[in-house]
Amino acid sequence: MKKSILILMAAIMVVFTACSKSDTKTSEVDKTYPPMVKVDGTTYGDTGYENAMVTCGTADGEIKTTVDGKSMPENNDESNFGTGYGYQVWENGYINVEIEGRWILFRDVELKEDGQIPEWVGHFTAKVLQTEESSIMVEATEIEDGFYFKDLLTKPILLSIDNLKNEKDGKTTTEGLENKTVEVYFGGEIKNTEPESSVPINLEKIYRIEVK
Repeated sequence: MKKSILILMAAIMVVFTACSKSDTKTSEVDKTYPPMVKVDGTTYGDTGYENAMVTCGTADGEIKTTVDGKSMPENNDESNFGTGYGYQVWENGYINVEIEGRWILFRDVELKEDGQIPEWVGHFTAKVLQTEESSIMVEATEIEDGFYFKDLLTKPILLSIDNLKNEKDGKTTTEGLENKTVEVYFGGEIKNTEPESSVPINLEKIYRIEVK
């Protein structure tokens, strides 16, 4: 009886070991990389941010070949998400890739990730005019030269707080923000900019709101 129990336990351990190895193999096979491109020998990864300082729409080159998302591009002018995308060589290890009519920043994968949003991403300093539980109303007070939207943010801007960096008891809150200064990072379309309209400006994508 004791011998039978030992044999049964050994069999169970073999099955668990086999399943573990199988799961590891499946995980490795199913690994998917983020969007990447290879240009002039350097591989760049998608930052997810739009470059708001592009002034020229002319591309320096085009993505001509592609591999699937489970691979990194190996050849120049190749991506792992499709072909036909124009790109511009930027600076400091970055390039811009035109996706759906917008220039998206891609960063050299060899650069260390520091958690900072690239300086060319649209941002402005603002004063908080009013707060609600899920939104804040702000007024732009400082916008760097070079951003295309410098003359557009001329009236109050309504922002959701999905990416607001202000927490209390582990939860995002607008409490105490009225009259405070914030830095807003955003991308996408700027809506309701007509000065004659009383509707607040709306920003399509809010990347981050930092309290200063």
